[in-house]
Amino acid sequence: MKAAQFEHHEPTTVDEAVGLLDSLDEPTILAGGQSLVPMMRFRLARPSTIVDLNSIDALDYLREEDGHLRIGALCRHVDVLESDTIADRYGAFADAAPLIADPQIRNRGTVVGSVAQSDPKGDWGTVVLAHDGEVIAQGPDGERSIPAEEFFLLPYDNALEESELATEIRVPVPDENEGSAYEKLKRKVGDYAMVGAAARLRVDNGTIADAGLALTAVDITNTRVAAAEEALEGETPTPERFKEAGEIAADHSNPETDEHGSADYKRNMVRVLSQRALSNALERAGGT
Repeated sequence: MKAAQFEHHEPTTVDEAVGLLDSLDEPTILAGGQSLVPMMRFRLARPSTIVDLNSIDALDYLREEDGHLRIGALCRHVDVLESDTIADRYGAFADAAPLIADPQIRNRGTVVGSVAQSDPKGDWGTVVLAHDGEVIAQGPDGERSIPAEEFFLLPYDNALEESELATEIRVPVPDENEGSAYEKLKRKVGDYAMVGAAARLRVDNGTIADAGLALTAVDITNTRVAAAEEALEGETPTPERFKEAGEIAADHSNPETDEHGSADYKRNMVRVLSQRALSNALERAGGT
């Protein structure tokens, strides 16, 4: 089956793209297209107007600048996978990148597009939450920053306004004594997560000075577990402390029983993966 007829726009600047979003009737944004194009092919989605971002070269970047890792809207999953900067300093990003679907999708799909899709089973939203990240949006009234904690509203729904374009994701550059990790349970290669956990730890003088813990696929959105973070901060990083954090994360999760497993099984995997991610983050922080 072929896609239904649609009108195609290919802006070359962010301002032009935002102008199109503001002036057109119900436009659909295309970046990587790894979710949109298959849906169009089977006519599960029938957008009448598409704004294609792929000619906006200014959105194709992955760099550290002004104290942040900045990921542009045309940065592909494979760019994260192959980045030396990511491999050296951003453990959770490095862990997640090879687990995104398959090589074909990693070659074309975009990190920002995945976050903007706001699928609670998506990996990047969880990683960005654990890293205290933010989504940068540009609209007719200019640019604004949306903290990741405020970005995800419902499955496939987020805080972007109708005429806004998500142009970038930013996360703070980690300290030397900071590490992060991502753990994912999936049924087979290429699947979405059944459960995922991202952890980040900054350790000063043997004490956890700052912590991030977020979960994938166990609630209606990617979820940050603030109670577990609070239980970790100011404490000595030990297996017992990580077990406690895992218990808190499990208690705050809300998984559903489906064909892949029961809610109780998934909740137990939240415990396991949270502890594992915290242990790996500690090792990368130089805490062991």
